[in-house]
Amino acid sequence: DASTYVVLAFILEELDDEGSASSFSLSGVDQEFADGKWIEAYLYNLEDIEVLNHHHHTVELKLGRGNGTKVRDIKFANDDDAVTFCNVLQSLGKLKAGHAQRRLDHYLSKGKDLGSKVQLLVEVVSAVRLPVADIASTDAYVTVHLGKNQVHKTDFRPNTLNPIWTVDTGSLFMLDMSSEQFFGSGDGLMFSVYDYDALGQDDLLGRVFVSQEDLLEGSGKRKEFSLILEKEYKKAKGCKLALRFRPATPADIVFMKALAAGKKKKVVGAFAGEAFVPIRQHQPANVLEAAGGLLPGNLLKRETRKTKAGSREVRMN
Repeated sequence: DASTYVVLAFILEELDDEGSASSFSLSGVDQEFADGKWIEAYLYNLEDIEVLNHHHHTVELKLGRGNGTKVRDIKFANDDDAVTFCNVLQSLGKLKAGHAQRRLDHYLSKGKDLGSKVQLLVEVVSAVRLPVADIASTDAYVTVHLGKNQVHKTDFRPNTLNPIWTVDTGSLFMLDMSSEQFFGSGDGLMFSVYDYDALGQDDLLGRVFVSQEDLLEGSGKRKEFSLILEKEYKKAKGCKLALRFRPATPADIVFMKALAAGKKKKVVGAFAGEAFVPIRQHQPANVLEAAGGLLPGNLLKRETRKTKAGSREVRMN
């Protein structure tokens, strides 16, 4: 079924009796088979696993994407196991090519009215209890991928384990594409939370996956998702990413175009009739809507909170 290759995309580390890593393998083991000798070391989508080289019992893999890309040598017990591993990856890739149409057919078979285009409004709201990636805190930002394509990236929020993103820090984006492209681009959206590092490479903290079906059925209500943490941050507890998503309305589409145009001019705001109101000076959503504004008020509500520095931060949630 559609989940098979996701389960098989676990790269597991086998521990010897002394607790040190003896080898790596790729396997679709379930909890009953994993009797405590296996622990999950890495989790990747199938399209994020690429064989770079195969030499005897060692397979060199490129894992992940963007700043989270890693290259690992996976050592097997013998040459045959290494060949089997590579063949399984190749076979799964061929199976995956047919999954897109099956996912689309399955969704339509439930009586859903999709149409020829998918237009979704998505908001990265906040994160809570992120792991400490720097000395005492984290400078978090979120990238969003559909398949191998990055479709959005927020600004980073400095020195906080509980970041909040707003319109002016990149919380909102819209997906606008054909239904075939939407279902054919991997297994939904992948939200990756990174720690920004001005001097070195940004660290991947964890990820959240949201399927195409869940995205299409979203109502715009705030939903929290547990982060799938990277190996070095597994001890962190309660790490969550809050999102909102729903089908975009015609007003949303116009608003997002106006927002994009404002960003090109280094100005962020909202339109009320013919008047442009900067975000930092805007009226509450109900005032804009009453004036014919284009702010998607049923998704976004205006809240403020005082920061540690005493300034007021606007949160659109």
